[in-house]
Amino acid sequence: MESTNTVPQEDPLAGVPELKSYLTTDEDEKVEALKLIADGVAQMRQIANNALIFHPLNLAVLIGFLSLLARIMFDYAFDTVSVATTCIGVIFAALAGVRYLTQNYVWNAEAINWEWLGPADVIVTKFGDELIGAVALDWVSGESRQRRKKAWRGEIRAWTVRMRYRNKGVGASLLQEAVKESKRKGAESIEFADDHASKSKFLFHHVLMY
Repeated sequence: MESTNTVPQEDPLAGVPELKSYLTTDEDEKVEALKLIADGVAQMRQIANNALIFHPLNLAVLIGFLSLLARIMFDYAFDTVSVATTCIGVIFAALAGVRYLTQNYVWNAEAINWEWLGPADVIVTKFGDELIGAVALDWVSGESRQRRKKAWRGEIRAWTVRMRYRNKGVGASLLQEAVKESKRKGAESIEFADDHASKSKFLFHHVLMY
């Protein structure tokens, strides 16, 4: 009778760090979360810069202006070097104007500290020992939908994921954890604050089901 040796299959997830989201009370994790939020706000400046620079309308206006400027200069007998230098100067001025328009992102990032956080809760996502996502969740008292009692609502003041982990479902998992925490707190709804760090307009009104 032939003996068969069964080779145990390796676990494909062996050695992969655990991914977990939770409400943190650890001060070091809160500090790391604040740094991550500030970095996320600062990174949004580059996104805004690219959106302004490469917007089709802005590009069309710039190219049209440069063409008109070059034609006028040639009509006035300017040489090619002078025209090219002037056009390059206009481009640099336009880029400087874009950076000026988006400088508030840097100031907002620098303002994210303990004072900015206040009494808000912090929910984090960790991949092993690395903190890769954070939500700052504040609590506001207001009138209930039935207007018969006071009710709490959750306000998301910041929501960010470390850049290399974006578009992988980490952000959605963080929001789900924020909804769970709102339920535990007895909040009637959860929404993004008007002054939250990423200035999104996504709302989570009436998402809590009892």
